[in-house]
Amino acid sequence: MTPDPTPRGGPVLRAQDLHKMAWHMHYDEHMSWEQIATELEEPLAAVEKMAAAYAHHTDALAADRQHTLF
Repeated sequence: MTPDPTPRGGPVLRAQDLHKMAWHMHYDEHMSWEQIATELEEPLAAVEKMAAAYAHHTDALAADRQHTLF
């Protein structure tokens, strides 16, 4: 039997992509954490942690790029 060459499922996302998506869904699209958990098929606690990880990551990047005033 030969393998089916037709791709299955959606695109493969990196963890950071999911973190960003969870953050944007909550803060930009105003979805509840429960809605995001259902949409991403992830546990509620996981999507909250994803968004927090994204915020921490972007805050750290901003702090590294910011120039010292004094």
